[in-house]
Amino acid sequence: MQALEEAAPADSPRERILSAARKIFLDGPPEQATMDAVAHQAGMSKKTIYREFKSQVELLGALLFENVADMGAFPPPKQGDDIELELFGVLARMVTHFTSPRSMALARLIISEVRRYPELMNASKPRGFPREMLANWLSSPVVRAKYMIEDADDAAAMLFGMVMQDSGFKLIVVNNATMPQHQIEDRARRAVKIFLRGVQR
Repeated sequence: MQALEEAAPADSPRERILSAARKIFLDGPPEQATMDAVAHQAGMSKKTIYREFKSQVELLGALLFENVADMGAFPPPKQGDDIELELFGVLARMVTHFTSPRSMALARLIISEVRRYPELMNASKPRGFPREMLANWLSSPVVRAKYMIEDADDAAAMLFGMVMQDSGFKLIVVNNATMPQHQIEDRARRAVKIFLRGVQR
């Protein structure tokens, strides 16, 4: 997968700020997730931080792009691949990533900031967002040849919903809540089997 943003040198001011933001926003307690704390962690003034990132929204956006890029690539299946097995692997890996403690910490932070920064709701999602990536995978020629999927985006949303079920709310409201890997895999396996049975040509 191509990098969503050009990586900054490890010792650049931008990378120092991002490193501090990861520690404060994603690894630390929510009540300490402030720009003052980021500045202190980075050993910089807030003025220096705002020269690199015009606002907290821009810094959160950079962390979101980084989080999506960390998920990696999901190449479409090839002729002869076991579609059920491949889709299970893609779905389980995506859900594992976006339910990880860091991903959920970022989601909680963005949700908490929406009231102060409503532009977060209107900002375009990074290319490669999980639902978009899964929809693209489902739209690949090899999948389309065997399965009749009318709306790949809607199908992607349905598959994620079948795996998440009622776990999403708990993950958002309870700090450090996790979704066990065996539960993700069991639900993903059942979801894929049910979905493919329903769209088979």
